[in-house]
Amino acid sequence: MKITESSSITLDFTVDGQAMQVEVKTRTTGTLAFGKGKVAAADLRVRMTSRQKEFEPPYRVVAEGRNAYVTNPGIAKALPAGRSWIGSRTSERENSILDMGATPADLKFMLDHSSEVAPGEYQGTSTLAAYRHNKAAEGSVEFHLYFDKNNLLTRTVVDSTPSSDEDDYGQMAFHTDTSFSGWGAKVQITAPAPGKVINEKKLTPKTRRAVIKAGYPEPGPF
Repeated sequence: MKITESSSITLDFTVDGQAMQVEVKTRTTGTLAFGKGKVAAADLRVRMTSRQKEFEPPYRVVAEGRNAYVTNPGIAKALPAGRSWIGSRTSERENSILDMGATPADLKFMLDHSSEVAPGEYQGTSTLAAYRHNKAAEGSVEFHLYFDKNNLLTRTVVDSTPSSDEDDYGQMAFHTDTSFSGWGAKVQITAPAPGKVINEKKLTPKTRRAVIKAGYPEPGPF
């Protein structure tokens, strides 16, 4: 299945009486492979931009199981000879990269809390606590779902606004718009050869600085 996702995080706040805004946008395109009713692997291209830093080199990430592998031409050039990918393993049970778009649980929740507003189009709202299954979460979420004539999901749009003390933290908003196509197509995603991969934990400080400058996500791919 093909996927295209545009997401943004926006923070509005005030400093010394002056209104300010920070916005980070991410665009992700690629392919998802399914196995046993869920996403088993992903091959994605990711680009991030912000108002403070307009250009951020895009990177490619391949994920399967609990592993992720990241590369781009600049990253490959900065790595030791023979290596072109950086590998890392999530400490969580699930690989968050494989949750692109909407998980089956997310989709069921949204359908259960929405109503059809047009043929193949559903709209709903919920509290963040219920949506995230986290009683501590405060705020609201609004979602739109779109299905084709074969009842296959083609798009999801999710907007959430966590509650906060505006005087201390400002107002944050999350937006995610995801499109799906090519349902049922045969997809094969293969992890890079072990000899081409260097473990993220084995990067020297100098190499880490170089790959981050080349586009490797500073907090890691997860």
